[in-house]
Amino acid sequence: MLAGAARGDAAAFGVLVRRYIRPATLLAAQLVGDRDDAEDVVQDAFGVVYRGARGFDAERPFAPWFYAIVRRLAANRRAREARRARLLRWFGGKQHVPPPDAALEARAQIEEIRDGMRALPPMQRACFELVALRDLSVAEVATMHGISEATVRQHVFRARATLRSVLKEAE
Repeated sequence: MLAGAARGDAAAFGVLVRRYIRPATLLAAQLVGDRDDAEDVVQDAFGVVYRGARGFDAERPFAPWFYAIVRRLAANRRAREARRARLLRWFGGKQHVPPPDAALEARAQIEEIRDGMRALPPMQRACFELVALRDLSVAEVATMHGISEATVRQHVFRARATLRSVLKEAE
């Protein structure tokens, strides 16, 4: 597919986009924390792939290369947003205030879950969200994050154990 895209075959590039857009967007959303920013990151990543397709070694697998591009672009975006937030704080920018929840009980439950998720180390949270909440396979998550499948399974196992203990304490 990438070889066809390198020759300028739009259909081959379209196949790549359709195959990787969903998992790449999920990965980017985890890394940047915002769906719109994640879509921008993925669009930029496909631009990098399109421009760099000729130089890609066809003997190597595409997915790890592509997900590494997504991770790098997401990290760059996070760094830009952090600088922007610091500037806004320094110069008195307005803070975003989320709307209040309708029911106090629902708010308490949501907060318990958020606390539990915050208690997780970043990689455990990322693996847990993708495997348990987004229904991606362990193999896909391993490829996306550039780690082994055993490491993904370990992160998911530990995340579940931590969440169970945090939620039991809240009862």
